[in-house]
Amino acid sequence: MQTNYKVFLLNITDSEKTGFLLWKVNNLWQREFKKNFEHLDLTHSQLVLLFTILWGETNQTEVSQKSLSDKAGIDPMTTSTVLRTLQKKGWIKRKFNKKDSRTKLISLTENGKTIIKNATKIIKKFNTSFFSPLKDQQNQFQQNLVTLLDDDTYVDEI
Repeated sequence: MQTNYKVFLLNITDSEKTGFLLWKVNNLWQREFKKNFEHLDLTHSQLVLLFTILWGETNQTEVSQKSLSDKAGIDPMTTSTVLRTLQKKGWIKRKFNKKDSRTKLISLTENGKTIIKNATKIIKKFNTSFFSPLKDQQNQFQQNLVTLLDDDTYVDEI
């Protein structure tokens, strides 16, 4: 039996409500994302890395594992693990960098480009549908999220 979150909200402070609701919305978004992308066998981390590789290729930037991790905002260990999976699926290829043999450059395969093309259609429809209840408040919602991302003063030392 699912707990009614609205009853729970009556018993917590406003700041706790914000964190709780953000967590609930994030979980819902992740769940719905999985439903929409499972037929492609594509996770959110994989999609983020594929889009980041595409961005690098589009901007004629060499994409190394380190630069990919930095640009995508995914820790290096997770990036490495996800890249191995993407390579096994045949969506990316890695080759040694001629300028620096310690690094490998990452690029999309034709299959990877096809996956991105299919995923782009799905993510547009998915996000439009998911955020449609916000109607004309969506821009303000985005601005509020950017404010939170840009403000690094919110973390107090414990």
